[in-house]
Amino acid sequence: MNNNTGLKVSVLMLTYNQERYINEAIRSVMLQETNFPFELVIGNDASTDCTGTICADWQKKYPEQIVLFNRKKNLGLQQNFIQTYAQCRGQYIAICEGDDFWTDKRKLQIQANFLDTHPDYSTCFHRVINYYEDRGTKSLSNGGQKQDTDISDLARSNYISNVSALFRRGLFGELPEWFARVSTYDYAIHLLNAQFGKIHYIKRPMAVYRQHGKAIWSEAGTDRKLDIALVVRELLMDYFKERRTDVYDNLRQSHAQICLNLIRHYTGKGQQEQIEHTEKRLLQYQPQWTMEDVKRMELPRPQSTTQRLAGFVKGMMKRGRAAVSRMIPLPHI
Repeated sequence: MNNNTGLKVSVLMLTYNQERYINEAIRSVMLQETNFPFELVIGNDASTDCTGTICADWQKKYPEQIVLFNRKKNLGLQQNFIQTYAQCRGQYIAICEGDDFWTDKRKLQIQANFLDTHPDYSTCFHRVINYYEDRGTKSLSNGGQKQDTDISDLARSNYISNVSALFRRGLFGELPEWFARVSTYDYAIHLLNAQFGKIHYIKRPMAVYRQHGKAIWSEAGTDRKLDIALVVRELLMDYFKERRTDVYDNLRQSHAQICLNLIRHYTGKGQQEQIEHTEKRLLQYQPQWTMEDVKRMELPRPQSTTQRLAGFVKGMMKRGRAAVSRMIPLPHI
């Protein structure tokens, strides 16, 4: 995909009914200090509140830099992403959802400098502050994160927060047809990019990932979240099966663990039909296993006294850190 515009970075921002947050999100992008031109491409998915008006006011202020799509008809998250992504023109793409925001004026410059000088990397990302708005608590992401990873690592689990990512545009060509069938786009886009280069982690926190009750992911229950995770892995497994056997195998292991977690969730609720459906779903990608194997793995592993004590202490420490975090203000640019 060619870039004849001279734009170094396109910042992709999706929003829907986020009038409480969108102003801060846009402000954090427009305050970036760079030695290169960048654009902000906003896909407002037919918001019914004042989100569209706020976006339009910003676009009038920066008409050469902000590209706004105030959609008349609600497309849904995936189609809004696909259509907004198609309008990005920069060499690199960064993502800032309408309820998140950046906290460092040099975020784009730091990440672009890295990709400029490391052509063998497809993506770089950084630590973020997770803000659990409904509880007022905060935590730092990516504890123990390796500095340099690759697609095989990413296939085991998704450790990239969207608000932290900068990646090269057009590495894999057009988005594949199946992309429209995933419920959340982040894991799929990062794995597609990771086919073409390594992944670099910057330990410096430079963004806030806001988690609140009205967010799509937060609204989903445990069963829905696990199902979303399974669907994207099933689509990715089909895509990578003939392309990268190592990626396929790691996705398959992750899929199996998620299935077992979902079965345990359904077992606790006594939902036998859903249990049987998930068992069949698991065996479809683990044909070497028998139903007896699955039944044995479904059982919770007994914990020793030491393990139970360690879990109790860990929980106490987590609650203590959460309580302290309420007194620490969120950073802003």
